[in-house]
Amino acid sequence: MDRKFYMCLLVFGLTFGLLPKSPLYAQENPELMVDMMRRIDAIEAENRELRGQVEELRHDVTGMTQRMDTLNADIDYRLTNPESGALSSSLPHGPGELGPLAKEATSSEPASASDEYERARALLERGDYEAAEHAFAAFVAAHPKDKNAGAAQYWLGVTFSVRGEHEKAVAAFAKGYKSYPKSSKAADNLLKLAKSLGALDRKGDACTTLDQLATEYPKTHVKDIASERKKFGCK
Repeated sequence: MDRKFYMCLLVFGLTFGLLPKSPLYAQENPELMVDMMRRIDAIEAENRELRGQVEELRHDVTGMTQRMDTLNADIDYRLTNPESGALSSSLPHGPGELGPLAKEATSSEPASASDEYERARALLERGDYEAAEHAFAAFVAAHPKDKNAGAAQYWLGVTFSVRGEHEKAVAAFAKGYKSYPKSSKAADNLLKLAKSLGALDRKGDACTTLDQLATEYPKTHVKDIASERKKFGCK
């Protein structure tokens, strides 16, 4: 047996109690060395399995983080727009009661603009970002003057930002602010626009957007503006 390899096995065996304290005894007992090598192989296999489990957990955490980003962005809408029905639509329904999506599916009447908007919101809330993207884009295209059009354009931008598609997010948030300046999401569009620009390393543009947000909405997102200014090194 190669002396260097033997010494490595010997040290390992002594360290983990796989060998008796007498190196000579271990060296003169090939069966003991074979047994120790089998134990080492078993330990390595277990380590590989553990590494695989860690990777799976890391993937799950990443997915949960993305869903949390969407839910956090959603909180202000639920609290400031109770009349939209978004809060009640997410609550469990009693026996025999159908939620808005189920009612739509069982109804022969065409879906209203409000139904289409709520369907898109439901897709976003459950993390189906690609489907939500198409639903919000279709809603804005079909109902550009609807009361929810500005919010739909904002949530369209969110579907991009949570997936790291910052170029598309920039375009969506910029359009939301320019096309719907009176929307309840106008200030939110500017904040998200600044964050998306910063993610693209366009820090100068991000700082300019934050300045505009602070000027036009001085009482909105005050803490967020200060935090983003510091992050981007704005003057």
